Amino acid sequence: MKTALLLFSLFLFGRFATGQALPIVEKNGQKFYAYTTLEGQSITDLQALLHTDIDQLLALNPGLERGIDPQQVIVFPVRLGTITHEVAPQQTLYAIARLYEVAIDSLLYWNPSAANGLKIGQAIRIHHAILPFDLTDPQPQGSSSTGTAHFAHKLTDTIIRHTVLEKETLYSISKRYMVPVDSLLALNNMSSYKVTPGQKLRVPIQKEKSSEVPIQAIPAAQKWSSSAPFDFPVPKKQQYEIAVFLPFQLDSSATNNRFVAAAALDYYMGMKLALDSLKKIGLVANVHVFDDNAVSPGLAKILEGPEMKQMDLIFSPLQEKPAQEVASFAKAHGIPVVFPVQMPTATVQMAANFIAYTAPVEAHVQTLARYLHAQYKGCTIVLINSPIAADQQLEQEFKKAFMGVSTAVSKLKLQEVSWTSYQRFKSAGGTQVLVSFSSDRAKVVGLLKAAALDSNLIIVGQKDWLDFKELDDPEVRDQTFLVALPSYFNYHTPQVIRFHKNFRRSYNTDLTKMACLGFDVTLHIGKQLVGNYPIQNGLISNMSLRFAPNQSYIENAAAVVVPYKNAQLIAPNHE
Repeated sequence: MKTALLLFSLFLFGRFATGQALPIVEKNGQKFYAYTTLEGQSITDLQALLHTDIDQLLALNPGLERGIDPQQVIVFPVRLGTITHEVAPQQTLYAIARLYEVAIDSLLYWNPSAANGLKIGQAIRIHHAILPFDLTDPQPQGSSSTGTAHFAHKLTDTIIRHTVLEKETLYSISKRYMVPVDSLLALNNMSSYKVTPGQKLRVPIQKEKSSEVPIQAIPAAQKWSSSAPFDFPVPKKQQYEIAVFLPFQLDSSATNNRFVAAAALDYYMGMKLALDSLKKIGLVANVHVFDDNAVSPGLAKILEGPEMKQMDLIFSPLQEKPAQEVASFAKAHGIPVVFPVQMPTATVQMAANFIAYTAPVEAHVQTLARYLHAQYKGCTIVLINSPIAADQQLEQEFKKAFMGVSTAVSKLKLQEVSWTSYQRFKSAGGTQVLVSFSSDRAKVVGLLKAAALDSNLIIVGQKDWLDFKELDDPEVRDQTFLVALPSYFNYHTPQVIRFHKNFRRSYNTDLTKMACLGFDVTLHIGKQLVGNYPIQNGLISNMSLRFAPNQSYIENAAAVVVPYKNAQLIAPNHE
């Protein structure tokens, strides 16, 4: 016990000095509230005090089922929500970010004016913050977005007898039969969580199709969507002046990075083919291509040139530092900028007429939700809830998007389960879609192994899974799962095969992902200059523009849902 207390104490740090707010601890890379137990407290007391499910407490605090010692440090999941913070004297954005465990980019996203400095007493809106947990009022302060509904287990199910084995605990038995610990206590009239080998326990087993699946509270549907009216920020003209910045490094051979220069050339070749297509549909434009890595005249001199102020649209450099420099120039002169690749939030949000072509993570999740409604009508959709705070943010986005689809379009319902209970749906029959945004690699591998043994299971994951080396395991390598991405590249999709032939005829070289990106970005944006194209499908990426939730910039709301198998992305069936 002393060792455990010492381990926890290494992670404790001061938070929320007022009231009796619980400290936050970090354990295995996750954040938890930490509570120190008092003399005579039971697990039931802790459940009532901390508003936390008993199963969670037992899972996060091994050995708790054997009894509670005074001054024992236990952990339970943090809850996230929205808080309004009043800036104190000498307080910085960094200090506020540390206080509430959020990124500085997130603070700037929701509080654009903070980029110009903070003032004492200024109200800062903080989203996805870890909410203070005050023991005198154990509902986290703020607007919580991760509340959990509690469901009482009705003891009207089939009963079996279980004989306790050596080393078994009440908690391990509850996991084995997918039954809450509270149900075992009530059904067996037990006043203690201790069990002994040979002890007979009554265990409720739910009847097939007789019990309703617990459905947690769902957040309100989004108030904005990709289908909302959107005006492209470049006024219609007979002829446009467009600037494109690429890192060719034509006069800097001494410091030349051949990979960067090659990527720039590939992008340029794809862009040229897109411009040929745009001419056929009526686009008239003078496209000025600049080498933003050139030693002479240099980017600063290029931006000082008189022609730059006459530009109607700028395609940003592909590297962060020159992109920030061009963005500052464009903001000062009111020129819209397109960012073809992902850039820091602070750069993209400098002006409301800036366009981020790379779809954000929220858009990936929203696209995924709409895709399931369209492709899996009549199936069972099950969301496996994660105890990890970062995963829960994605789950909330998914639930909002899923519930935002009109019942006139799809009548699919979302069911939610925990990692200990998702397998109970295997006997329901028919195709089941299991959705998980877990970042726990062991759980992900276990889920894919389960799917490998059951052809009725379809797994939906998140893009971070593509970086998991554990997926090279022979037992799961062949298992397919769906993932939403901002773009993907596969030589074998019909549209890429056709484009590849044209590309080889034009340049006598093989197609690359960067060439496809240059084609997609140029064609999609160019079409907006010609007319209104609300949704566009490309070679490796799609585009559907909308204002970001905070209205500070324009984002691409279209991702691509792709199957992943054998360490590669494969062509979607619907293409």
